[in-house]
Amino acid sequence: MSDEPGEQLVYGVPASTIVEALRGAGVAEDDVIAVLGRAIARSSGPGLAATTTPPFVFQTNVPQQAPQCELHFEPTFTHPDFVDGVTVVQAGETPTEIGFNRRFHAIEADLGGVAEALRTVSNCIKELRLELFGVVQELQVKITAIDHRIDPLKDKAETKETKEKEKDSKEGKESKEKEGKDNKESKEKDSKEGKEKDRGKDGQKEFVDLAGTFPAGAPSPEPDAVSEGDERTFISLADRPEVGRDALSEEDS
Repeated sequence: MSDEPGEQLVYGVPASTIVEALRGAGVAEDDVIAVLGRAIARSSGPGLAATTTPPFVFQTNVPQQAPQCELHFEPTFTHPDFVDGVTVVQAGETPTEIGFNRRFHAIEADLGGVAEALRTVSNCIKELRLELFGVVQELQVKITAIDHRIDPLKDKAETKETKEKEKDSKEGKESKEKEGKDNKESKEKDSKEGKEKDRGKDGQKEFVDLAGTFPAGAPSPEPDAVSEGDERTFISLADRPEVGRDALSEEDS
């Protein structure tokens, strides 16, 4: 896309180019807007050179292509089959036969080409191994530096998580202890009320036993009909036996 006049530049790149690249990479539209907005804000803000972190660049140069490592070996010797009793075997070269000397030299040339190709491959592998070793060393240094910056944050997060777990565990323990204590007090209260109720019933029964029977002809109240506080504490004159009443009459006369 061509750079249109007056188009917003982000670090020297047209904003439309960045948008097109992000959309082509499958980035959602909302994310494209968010990334482009942050990029524009940072690129146009003051003190950009001091606040922007420079990208990590490997010091070891690993070229994408190495022309010196390309192989161009092509075999030159081709041996025709000999026929017994027909093919003339000779050392020198003639118009109709190249001879064994030339054949063997052609084989030597091909073997020399194979040896050269093997040396090229070996040197390229050795060079690539050295470059890879340098890249690994740089990655080790960079990752170690990142770990040193992340470790304090990681320890802080783990400490916070541990404290939260301890707090939750403590609260759960206190809640269980409180529930156990409440249940114990409730049981003790119910037991105490039950004992007092039973004690009241026993006292009522003892009083009725000590009070004696009711006079003849008087209906005896049902045990359940007598409520607390309604028990008699003495026998009235009307409840006295007939013998006692007659004795009082004689004394009066």
